[in-house]
Amino acid sequence: MIFNYGGGGNVYVDPPVYTYTGTHTFIDDGNGDWRIKFLTGGVLRFTKISTLQPQIDLFIVGGGGGGGNDAYAGGGGGGYTRTQKNLTVQTGVDYQIIIGAGGARAVAQQTAGNGGTSSAFGYSAAGGYGGYKTGAGVNDSAGGNGGSGGGNGGGGNGGSDGGDSPHAVQGSYDTNHQGKGQGTTTAEFGDPGAQLYAGGGGAAMTGIGGTGGGGNGTRSGTAGSGAANTGGGGGAADYDAGGTPGNGGSGIVIIRNHR
Repeated sequence: MIFNYGGGGNVYVDPPVYTYTGTHTFIDDGNGDWRIKFLTGGVLRFTKISTLQPQIDLFIVGGGGGGGNDAYAGGGGGGYTRTQKNLTVQTGVDYQIIIGAGGARAVAQQTAGNGGTSSAFGYSAAGGYGGYKTGAGVNDSAGGNGGSGGGNGGGGNGGSDGGDSPHAVQGSYDTNHQGKGQGTTTAEFGDPGAQLYAGGGGAAMTGIGGTGGGGNGTRSGTAGSGAANTGGGGGAADYDAGGTPGNGGSGIVIIRNHR
């Protein structure tokens, strides 16, 4: 980040110096702006921070829910997301970063696993819910709730950008069984046009996964799993046709210099 003080010229702020015990990626965004993506859990410690700007922005995504496994099973919901801005950090302090695991795919006709919670700097984002089938009728199928809703019914697509799953493409399905999204954008740091996370998984019978890492549903094949470090929900599959649902994708924690 470059600061300009009236009449004093520009002052360039160096990126932080730090250690991290897990897997991470440092990104130089140019003009002094930077981001760090934490892909696995670990301990972060800053050894040098600019005194001109010791603040960061934080973006958290929980793990995606796993896909259901029945003819009309729903896809997993994407992980919930959270953005917190203007947090002050310190040198010499251990900051624990937790990355939520993706939820496990459903076994037979049971409910799929929920995604794990991601957390950092005292804030957290819960995982999305697994897809499932609540009863015997086709209208009882349900996509998991989450950051974006999992696809419902026989072929419903997963939701994107914090939205509910659209209606299924086959038959008539009760909106009460749509996977419900969080209702706010899942874009990185909430910025317009930024990368989307937490797409809902597609339902069985070939539902399409939502933008943001959601896996596709299938009937007799292997459904798509949520993409790693996106919090995408797993796609559902049809147990009776020998289909295999997908797991949810792991979450992520991202920080950047405050903007």
